[in-house]
Amino acid sequence: MIDVKNVSAGYGDGEVIHNVNFRIGRGEIYILLGPNGSGKTTIFRVVAGILPPTKGRVMIDGVDIWEDERVKSRLGYLPEGERVYPDLTVLKNMEFFAKIYGIGEDRIREILENFGLSEYRNKMAGTLSRGLRKRLAIARTLLHDPEVVILDEPFSNLDIESVMALRDRIFEMLEEKKSILLSTHILDEIHNFEEGRVAIVKGGRMLVEKDLQSLVGSTEMLLKVSNPDKAGEILKDHGFSVSVTKSALIVGTEKNENISDAIKVLIENGIAVLEARYKSNPLEKFFK
Repeated sequence: MIDVKNVSAGYGDGEVIHNVNFRIGRGEIYILLGPNGSGKTTIFRVVAGILPPTKGRVMIDGVDIWEDERVKSRLGYLPEGERVYPDLTVLKNMEFFAKIYGIGEDRIREILENFGLSEYRNKMAGTLSRGLRKRLAIARTLLHDPEVVILDEPFSNLDIESVMALRDRIFEMLEEKKSILLSTHILDEIHNFEEGRVAIVKGGRMLVEKDLQSLVGSTEMLLKVSNPDKAGEILKDHGFSVSVTKSALIVGTEKNENISDAIKVLIENGIAVLEARYKSNPLEKFFK
């Protein structure tokens, strides 16, 4: 679907990324993992057709996006942050981008409904919660139904419920056979994706590329909650392996979906989840 071949790029006289290579098939997710300043955003700007490479090619189904501008319409790019116009209503935000792609009102109405934004259509985007602004930004990114979706740090600065909602939306896009390129500096977020590949980026170079399962495997998750004893009983009743400490729960899991399920069960039963993280992360060794 999309092939990135020997790409280098930078700003001015200096290169920021060096000889980047990867491929994403239809319905696959590819995750770039690295600290801030590692070069992830520069890679995304090249793949999205914004920053020309100094070397290498970006191909969609064998067509170079820098040789045929029409191919770029098959891309949807969400830069880091919400990137919506705060002084425009939700509807006006969508209409602005719809004009760029020549999209009519029916598609705007459809995607607002699909993203649960119809009731906010006349509200100023700047008055929405951070989670809703992110939802609006993703709706805008998908307005023209792109085949390749590029999400730069989509989970940053979101509360747990918004993260879970966004994660579910990504799973839906994968079921729709969209190719997803996603970046994060949050190591724990990798555990929530069962299939796909992850590349560790540092200093503008890809240090390692692995299947997600070969890196993640089984884990233990630490949850800080409002009532550990009650929360532990609830999760045990739902079949989770749980141990309770003075201030937290330790939830054992061998299936990544159980992590999200555990948090959902607690929230549905009135337990506030204050923090969710993994006791240890096998990916940490690549950052030392």
